[in-house]
Amino acid sequence: MNKNQPKNAYQGGAEEFKGFIRLSSNENNYGPPKNVLTTIKKKTKYSNIYPELDGESLRKEISKTYSIKANQIILGAGSDEVLQMAYAAFTKPGDEVVFTKYAFAMYDIYAKNFKCKAIKFNDKKFQFNLDDFQKCITAKTKIVFLANPNNPTGSIFYKKQLINFLNKVNKKTLVILDAAYCEYIEDQTYADGLNLVSKYPNLVITRSFSKIYSLGGLRIGWGYSQLKNIAKMYEFKKPFNVTRLSCYAAIESLRNQKWLKQSVKNNNDNRNYTLKKLSNDLINLIDTKANFIVLEFTNSRTAQKYVDFLYKNKITVRLLASYGLPNFVRMTIGTKSDMKEAVRVSNKFNV
Repeated sequence: MNKNQPKNAYQGGAEEFKGFIRLSSNENNYGPPKNVLTTIKKKTKYSNIYPELDGESLRKEISKTYSIKANQIILGAGSDEVLQMAYAAFTKPGDEVVFTKYAFAMYDIYAKNFKCKAIKFNDKKFQFNLDDFQKCITAKTKIVFLANPNNPTGSIFYKKQLINFLNKVNKKTLVILDAAYCEYIEDQTYADGLNLVSKYPNLVITRSFSKIYSLGGLRIGWGYSQLKNIAKMYEFKKPFNVTRLSCYAAIESLRNQKWLKQSVKNNNDNRNYTLKKLSNDLINLIDTKANFIVLEFTNSRTAQKYVDFLYKNKITVRLLASYGLPNFVRMTIGTKSDMKEAVRVSNKFNV
């Protein structure tokens, strides 16, 4: 990269993917199903035409799929743009926002962008109690960001805990529930929060097509809340913020629930295989319920050496130093062949 090129505040996974097994960005390595790829190819002829102003067709499809209200949905170029619109709509400089220390980096980046005061709950044990987290919230808190499950720690909480938490939070404090990985969770005691929006006027749900739906390259996500919140966010939404092709692809993705169920099964099978077969004494494996696992090393030097070793073997994983976790590495769960190779190489790693 040109040394004079401005540096992006967000540090993503490795850019390499040609010739590499890419396990650094929590993507679905199986890629979109055939019906989605066919739709994308077919609809490229409309690339000269602006997309629908507010993505009405996709909002209707989301509404139909999840039995929610279309006029309470807002689309974003990834769910991170929905988070940005929430910051713009509900905060002013000096306002307090609360999130966990080891959470999605964009919460903190946007806090800096919008000159908010970030209060961070130290989730150093990764799995934490919402009652403890709630102690960080005060009457001054404008927004609480809560990812469930969380990236990169994999922490998760369930419906009963969530409802108890929402009942205690001041209704003037907005709670943004980031459910980017919710499709991977099969536990019936888990809740993605969509059916709680009608009861809690301060609840906003964000969702993504970048993870299990494997549309990360097309940048499409959405948010759901009561109409007054969505209307306020619309004041800060760019008119054509999501592309025509990404909306076509997302609509077609939602219509293939059989593929979705198979993707969950693939992820579970491949994650369980990795946890069972990766048996290097230098690595402590931490399971998550999402599409990644976390690898713990005794020190940052060993963690970096492991990342470099995998890279030399054409595998990319994510060192979590930018999250303040220099001893940890995140490994996406890829295809079965991806994980066989990742296990084989990892088991050979030594210092």
